[in-house]
Amino acid sequence: MIRTVIFDMDGVIADTEPLHEKARNVLLTDLKLDVETISPRAIGRSKRTFWGEVVSRYALPYTADELTVREFDVLMDIAERSALRPSEGLRDLLVFLRNRNIRTAVASSSDRNYVEHILRLTGLREYFDAVACGDEVAHAKPAPDVYLRALALCGAAADETLAVEDSDTGAKAAAAAGIPCIGYDAAPYAKLQQTYAQCTYRAHRMCEIADIVQRADGARPSV
Repeated sequence: MIRTVIFDMDGVIADTEPLHEKARNVLLTDLKLDVETISPRAIGRSKRTFWGEVVSRYALPYTADELTVREFDVLMDIAERSALRPSEGLRDLLVFLRNRNIRTAVASSSDRNYVEHILRLTGLREYFDAVACGDEVAHAKPAPDVYLRALALCGAAADETLAVEDSDTGAKAAAAAGIPCIGYDAAPYAKLQQTYAQCTYRAHRMCEIADIVQRADGARPSV
């Protein structure tokens, strides 16, 4: 029986990927680095890993953590000024889960101040029982750390949980934690298309996730 559903943040809770790119490019410009060459290297990687490589390659007088914090500051300012909305159908899905007494959590590689900021801007914080963030664990996705933390916060078992991810990196993290994953295949950008090879299910709309939850017990996995 499914008792918990854990959601990724970026690209699942809201279409924040363009905001990340804007923030990253602002910082790269401030650092007088080649945006067009460097920025695409960040896709599918944690910010600290990306900035660690940039610091090393270009001998910058900063740490990866310092640049990550700076990017999140820029990102939150951009998000505050954007007309950010939850993914279509997400609020209805969260109400559906609540009505079935299914716990919900967020498992994000992003820092807590940013995650909480986005949940506040989208008006969704009250719908989540727990939030696990990348700056609270030792290793970012695809390591399972943030999912294991989310399970612990919810008091949940992996085999009674579903994850919702829009990236192969995140799906690998869920799989490493023993959690079946729904690939949320709704990215409108070709450069963000994923294989979802680690996913047990695939959904193109949030309403499909409700159907997956209802038939997950004993259902034959479908992609």
